Amino acid sequence: MSEDVLHPDVLPPYMKPLFMSTASQQIFSCVVDEQVTADKPHILVSKEKINEDFYNRAAVCDFHPVKKQVEAYPGEEILLVYDPDYRYGENFYVCLTEEGKEVYLEAVRALEKQADDEEKNQEEDEMKEVSIDDIVLKDLPSTPQPWQGMGSEKELEEEGLAESRPLISFKITRKRRFFGAAVSFDDRSCTDTKDSYTECASFEDATFDLHRKEHDCGVQSVVVTSDRSSQTDWKKPRNANTQYEARTLVPEEKIKINESESLANFVEAVCPRFKLALQQNEIMNVFADDYKELVEVDGVFGSKTDNNLKEYQSFTDLEFSKDKTISGIDWHPSIKGIVAVTYTEKLKYDDRVDLSSKLALDPSLILVWGFSDPIHPQLVLHAPDDIFCFKFNPTDPNIVAAGCINGQVVVWDISEYESRLKNHRQGGARTNKNHKDMFDVEYERSPVVHYAAVSSIEGSHKMCCTEIIWLPDTLELARLGIPVENKNQMCCQLVTVGIDGNVMFWDIRLQKNPAQGAGPIKSDKSKEEKNNYSSIPSTFHHLDLQWKPINVVPLTKLVGLGLHPGTSISISQIIHQKRFQNLLTGEPSLIHRQNSSHGRSKRTELEGVNTKFFAGTEDGYVMYTDWKPEKDPESGKMVSSKPMYSISSHGGPIHTIARSPFYNHILLSCGGWELIIWKEGEPEVLQCTRSPIKLTSACWSPTRPGVFFVGRGDGNVDIWDLMDRSHEPSLSQNISSAAISSIVPRKISNKQLLLAVGDRAGTLHILEVPWSLRQPTANEQNNMGAYFERETSRIAYFKDRETNRHSTGVGKAPEIPGTFETDQEEEERLKKSYNNYLQMEHDFLVKLGMRRDDEPLSIIT
Repeated sequence: MSEDVLHPDVLPPYMKPLFMSTASQQIFSCVVDEQVTADKPHILVSKEKINEDFYNRAAVCDFHPVKKQVEAYPGEEILLVYDPDYRYGENFYVCLTEEGKEVYLEAVRALEKQADDEEKNQEEDEMKEVSIDDIVLKDLPSTPQPWQGMGSEKELEEEGLAESRPLISFKITRKRRFFGAAVSFDDRSCTDTKDSYTECASFEDATFDLHRKEHDCGVQSVVVTSDRSSQTDWKKPRNANTQYEARTLVPEEKIKINESESLANFVEAVCPRFKLALQQNEIMNVFADDYKELVEVDGVFGSKTDNNLKEYQSFTDLEFSKDKTISGIDWHPSIKGIVAVTYTEKLKYDDRVDLSSKLALDPSLILVWGFSDPIHPQLVLHAPDDIFCFKFNPTDPNIVAAGCINGQVVVWDISEYESRLKNHRQGGARTNKNHKDMFDVEYERSPVVHYAAVSSIEGSHKMCCTEIIWLPDTLELARLGIPVENKNQMCCQLVTVGIDGNVMFWDIRLQKNPAQGAGPIKSDKSKEEKNNYSSIPSTFHHLDLQWKPINVVPLTKLVGLGLHPGTSISISQIIHQKRFQNLLTGEPSLIHRQNSSHGRSKRTELEGVNTKFFAGTEDGYVMYTDWKPEKDPESGKMVSSKPMYSISSHGGPIHTIARSPFYNHILLSCGGWELIIWKEGEPEVLQCTRSPIKLTSACWSPTRPGVFFVGRGDGNVDIWDLMDRSHEPSLSQNISSAAISSIVPRKISNKQLLLAVGDRAGTLHILEVPWSLRQPTANEQNNMGAYFERETSRIAYFKDRETNRHSTGVGKAPEIPGTFETDQEEEERLKKSYNNYLQMEHDFLVKLGMRRDDEPLSIIT
């Protein structure tokens, strides 16, 4: 094509130069030297796609300089032309009018037509120069030519069958001992089993209509013949029904019944009871909803404009979060504006087994996002397998622990990038480009941090690790599960629960070696020399592939054998508040990086520590058990404690067991379609209305005692405010088109509360909670505490009343008396009872002012 036509010397006013980055070229399918070239430089871009990029990237979009012209553009496709020589200062220029686009495209078509004509003329000239004698015919095999569609492929597509829904997979199993067994068949009667025989009798189709236009037939008289046969009836089951017809009476019968004495006696007998029922319906509404009557009209909510969750920010990564689901979220304990997210593959167990070789090549990551950069994560934590749960260390946030799908526990040390996280609002600290390890790959803006240690396979969970929590800094566990004093005031131990039914306690410090004594630990020169050439920190090199739990508590079933598959856990201890305040203001002394044997020789057992914990299971059970072992009276050995109780309260896996931040003995469980509030040591305090949609996650509000948030499977977030109503959510808001997978709140300040919501599509939504839902009302904590105590007392009262009824015989069927009253005595008793009721009704209506006192009564004599 001619350069003067496609790229004029002076750019027309309706065309503007535009710079397109590599990322934008991939978004709009205009990659240089692939989709657009110097020979074919133009491409048509959808206006809808540009508006979508405006919404996703805002000012980062390369079309932002011409945003107003794009929004005012009347057409649906905008012309974008590649400028390889940068004639106008940029690598592209865009046409912003329909007339200019038509002029350019008409010039392109004219040039293409001119080139085709020249090529055709050249071929004709060549054919004229060739003589017939020079033509040599050869018998060569036919070669396949490319398919040229003439319209028949549409007919083939219409005649073909296409899958309109996903295929249903069935898995049929059979025990191996039944393979090759002899098979015997026998006859049985269809009457032995109900519904074993179903008759499909023929019927006349009312919708079938056949019009006979012409018919020829012949008629001839013949002798009348008849065929008869006799056979025993075969009584077989058949479908049968009975149709009742309405009974109708003639007018004479109706008059006779209306004038009969029996009808008059019947009406006279039921008239008092009928009037009594009408009076009761007039006085009291039997269809009133008591729960709705208890709701206050003036609740804690203000105006409706301040009741919705507002989208503060959203995070998604086109490379790491594509076709993945968010399985865990956690906020950085000390740095505001830092949130970490883990992504897992959206695969079933069978699909994960089939694609295990492919999944081994895909990276398993935890992305640490900062509010200053919603496109590039601040850190990328590399894991050996998909992560299902993780937590920052509350007292040393540079330590991150996580549980994998294969049951192993992983630990990271991110102290090297602490300054990068603190300075994330200024663009982050510059990463060090002098790598010592060939496997330590760092991106330009997102450095990759390899895990420092992973637990041993034989000592880890045998199945997926579903939840992980850190033990508080006030205590630690000894070998036998005995709580002892934590003199260092640092969180050094963590608890994990897995689908294999075990709760494991881990210690991240180096265990004391009896052969070495309590002295300092000698360093291993070979490991030190290895770490000098590796970017992986040597903080936990003593745990790598040798880490084992210090205590294991099985979730034993109360009925039957086996273990409950654990999904969530909650302990009653909390983090020391003074230590947490020091973490926000100063630099803590990290006991993890020191000799852990030092200072642990003299440890005193703590008295009065609650060692019981709640655990949720995959089959919907809520268990209350003790991690401290007990002595077996028969063998004299220390064995794991049996659960205090195990209640099947949920119709599906329990995703969350959250303890209230204001009441340490109040818990919230979420799973299946149920949402239940528990009190430690007691049964459920409040069981909310069964949800029509599956519930996936829940959390308490850190600022209001009576508010909690619940995620649902349809992408909505329900906000419950027990101060407003307890029978239904106070607010339900749609957040995503995919199911909500995780909800974690974070109090930024007294004036701001953020809610991190992850969905199954791999998008992290940061929502801002409105003032009415974050600001507590006057004396709310005392009122909610009294509400929970009142509900507990009410449940105890009903249990005691039921026990007393069974013990005293109340509620049993009355005994039949030995003598019966006569008809006259029964009539006198009923008259007396009815007259007493009339007198009581008269007095009641007089008090209400609805009847005069001197108005006579219609007493039955």
